[in-house]
Amino acid sequence: MKAKWLIYALAGVLLALSCSRTESELERISGFVESAPDSALVALDRYDGMLLSDDRNRAEYDYLYAEAFYRNYYFLDTEAEDALLSSCVFFDTHGPALSAIRAWQLLGSVRASSQRQSSGMICQMKARETARKIEMSRMRYAAFLLLIVALMATLILYSHARKVQTEKLLMEEKNENDRLMSVAEDLQNRLSSRENKREKGAKVAGVDMLDRLCEQFYVYEGTSNLQPRILKEVRSIVEGLRSDPKTQKALEESLDENHDGIMTRLRASFPKWKEEDFLLYSFVASGFSSTTIAALMEKDKPYVYNRIYRLKGRISSSEDPAAEEFLSLLER
Repeated sequence: MKAKWLIYALAGVLLALSCSRTESELERISGFVESAPDSALVALDRYDGMLLSDDRNRAEYDYLYAEAFYRNYYFLDTEAEDALLSSCVFFDTHGPALSAIRAWQLLGSVRASSQRQSSGMICQMKARETARKIEMSRMRYAAFLLLIVALMATLILYSHARKVQTEKLLMEEKNENDRLMSVAEDLQNRLSSRENKREKGAKVAGVDMLDRLCEQFYVYEGTSNLQPRILKEVRSIVEGLRSDPKTQKALEESLDENHDGIMTRLRASFPKWKEEDFLLYSFVASGFSSTTIAALMEKDKPYVYNRIYRLKGRISSSEDPAAEEFLSLLER
């Protein structure tokens, strides 16, 4: 039994080697069948086509034999023509498509040369139909590749846009944090003069804000949570000064108490000013830095400088008896 299986295995190996050698030889012959059909015919005659066991090799052999014979003698006998037709059908079904085109074209030429024009035209149409299928397949493949490229490009652009957007958001967050820390430093500086002013009996504007900031420093100093907590507290302070009427009123009341009702008199002297003008005046008079004011008003520094300059111009040109006093607080 073992010997029988060994014989089968050996026969299989020999058959595979034989098919491989045959395929290689047929490929070699196809390289010169057009330029030297007589030599190709001689080479093909060495094979007995009936002994070819592989269907593909058989179809290739029949096609090459028909082409070599036709190029030499310009006709095919019935047996060779039938074999060529079988090759056409095989290549049509199993490919390759280029072999099917060549085989149909050859069969069309053979039939046309023997006065079978209609039959030859049908074969040529078969060849053109196969060619169109190849072209459509290539177009679909090209469209598929184009779609893949477009999708990849879209993904790359989307990824890049997300990266840019993320970097932009991080940069904006960093800039905002820098502005808030600048406000915190400004509040710290004002905190350092708080005791001196208290000794003189003056009420420090925004003392509640400073107390809140001090509390955060006291609780979180020396920990990794210090900066986030300070930023959170300063952000709350900033939002209050930006938009909370109560916080803004408290700031004006503090200035009134420390400077003989300065804000009340300012409002009476300039009733047509916008609320933004009074708010800007109170920020400057309270001693906030230009950086802090820019952060509070959500404007650039040049804008703040320009608005302060305009306020000074309005006060100077008003001929109000308290103009010099009003201007003195803008020079701080």
